[in-house]
Amino acid sequence: MTYADIETLQEEVDQSRILRRTVDYAVGDESIQATSDAYRHAWPRKLNGMLILTLNNWPEMRPDSKVWMSATEANALGDATAGGFMGDAVFTVHNIVPQNGKIQFRLNIAFGQPLPLIVDFWVIHFI
Repeated sequence: MTYADIETLQEEVDQSRILRRTVDYAVGDESIQATSDAYRHAWPRKLNGMLILTLNNWPEMRPDSKVWMSATEANALGDATAGGFMGDAVFTVHNIVPQNGKIQFRLNIAFGQPLPLIVDFWVIHFI
């Protein structure tokens, strides 16, 4: 499989669903301020195989943002509130790349048929 063979999809971040907090951390005598985002995105169609996914419209996202994420089969297609499902499929996240205003990542859904997908993000933007 080559890079050109991988399906590439883009979606918009739902700004109303981002949980954002600004915190101050004390490190010795110094203070570090950061903004933390938590966000769950439900993809609107079923997917499988190796994919390159991009979420746009995330203004706080920068190349130096620190991102942790997970992916799982969704209980309901397109519903970020329905939660995940532990089925037979293996979901793996690869190559998380924060960029200015968006985030791109590679995802593999190892299953023979398309499945509903939710991805969860925890992001720290140091100020």
